[in-house]
Amino acid sequence: MRQEKTRIDWLDIAKGMSIILVVIYHTLLYHDFHEIAPDLYARISAIMTPIRMPLFFTVSGFLAASAVQAPWHDFLRRKIWLLIYLFAVWSSARWLFFRYIQTNALVPTEGSDAYQLIAMWWAPNTGIWFIWALAIFMVATKLLSCAHHATTIAIAAMVSILTFGEHLQIDLFTHRNVLQYFVFFLFGCWYGKSVVGTITQRPLLMAFGGFLLFAALYLLRWRLQAVEKGSWALLSSIAGLAWLCGTAVLMSRLQPVRHAFAYFGRNTLPVYVTHVMIVSLLVAAIATLVKAHAANGYVTTPLVVIVAIGLSLAIKAVADRSGAGWLYVPPARRKRQALAA
Repeated sequence: MRQEKTRIDWLDIAKGMSIILVVIYHTLLYHDFHEIAPDLYARISAIMTPIRMPLFFTVSGFLAASAVQAPWHDFLRRKIWLLIYLFAVWSSARWLFFRYIQTNALVPTEGSDAYQLIAMWWAPNTGIWFIWALAIFMVATKLLSCAHHATTIAIAAMVSILTFGEHLQIDLFTHRNVLQYFVFFLFGCWYGKSVVGTITQRPLLMAFGGFLLFAALYLLRWRLQAVEKGSWALLSSIAGLAWLCGTAVLMSRLQPVRHAFAYFGRNTLPVYVTHVMIVSLLVAAIATLVKAHAANGYVTTPLVVIVAIGLSLAIKAVADRSGAGWLYVPPARRKRQALAA
């Protein structure tokens, strides 16, 4: 029983790591637009590119395994409807925010045309894409559940390599992301249980070995140009997953660290859906107050990351207490939860 609890704790920590990396990435993008992005931070963030979303989707796949096995009616009603609802609510919220409150410096067209609220269903172009992708991944995984798992994952891995390597010419980043990251969700869903057990038992080996392999791949690709881009990206993602998941297990053994990071992992949704709006406002305000010098970003970048995460969680708490919990949970489900409590 103790092992199960620890296993869940470190999965939450790993998911928390992914959201922190995503917030750092977006914070640096806005800093870069205003010419206050520190080069050191930007380089570190770029190094973590093969890990951010693969980590999130692998853990999400593992956590979705039982839902995918449910009957179609329950699966669609409990999981897919929730994702559709959240995607509609938060894509609309972003559209309104960037139309009436602030222009999105990185995507100035966001909020400029009402047609975007229709096109988002097949061609999303915002940070809310991950909800859309999760719905696609879950339905596709359930449809493929009768297929030979190893063969299916091999095909998904090949598609990922071709997409990462830019052999498949796909213009929209969200469409590319679906093809790149589906293999990680599939693997987490179908093979996650056995892999989680291995990582839990040998965290130091996974963390150290994964880090060494990740570093070696980085050296081979970016310093020696000795590995094809697509294969490098997939292998680096796998090595990075071993590195951070092993590290998450080790972190779970330290109580203060476990509580802090696991909390992020259990509350990734409010951070994912709101942090970009907060970051865009904060960095724009900072840019008007400080000189356009990258040195200032060494202080403002971590400050914005901390404030954006904190405010995102605070907004969720206020919404729950003020009757606006429907922003995160469909009203009917929220009512059932209240009755059950």
